[in-house]
Amino acid sequence: MSNSSSESSSRGLIIGVVCVALIAAGGLYASSAGLFGNSSEGLTSDSPDKVIDALSSLDNEKLASADNSEARAKAMNTLKNASLDTIFERMRSDDLTDDQRQKLRENMGRLMQEDMERKVDEYTSAPESEKEAIMDKHIDEFMEFRDKMREYREKHKDDPEMEKEREERRKNRQRPTTQQRKERMESRNPETMAKMMRYWPKMMARAKERGVEMGWGRGGRGGNKGK
Repeated sequence: MSNSSSESSSRGLIIGVVCVALIAAGGLYASSAGLFGNSSEGLTSDSPDKVIDALSSLDNEKLASADNSEARAKAMNTLKNASLDTIFERMRSDDLTDDQRQKLRENMGRLMQEDMERKVDEYTSAPESEKEAIMDKHIDEFMEFRDKMREYREKHKDDPEMEKEREERRKNRQRPTTQQRKERMESRNPETMAKMMRYWPKMMARAKERGVEMGWGRGGRGGNKGK
């Protein structure tokens, strides 16, 4: 394979990893709205249910407020530790409306995007002697999330609700509203995107050194020679 073809494939995989991570995370969570008087307080709860309730009822602009920066980080950490079974059960709640589901996807997309940006900043600002250990930690987190997704998908492969949810996510990806397109463009900070595009090739190179397969296929976990 030529260098240009290899670089093109790497860029495609990098973009694919980013997009799939955002979409997968954004499609995981849903809940009933209106159960708590102050939705932003729910973001800081240790309960995944309360965090999900907050995300399904909070206005997108309110969630994005600088005042909620720490709350968003806390919410993301709580959801990372939640079981996928619990999350999908909440997603299938009969109390959830289409508007709440859409609001939840958008809010989850923001949380995941910020989580990725924190990783990039952590790596970029670290001393050179610590960068490899930080990158390894990020790779391990990615692999853990991917494996949880694979295990859940295999466990529920015959569940008709899974196919219904995939179809719904595909439909929403194919038909973004004008407002959604506008918000996506406005949220892309050029400096942040430049950092990310420098970070991902380094992550892919380190994963290759460790023998780690970073793809999202249905196969088993790739080797991890570096661990």
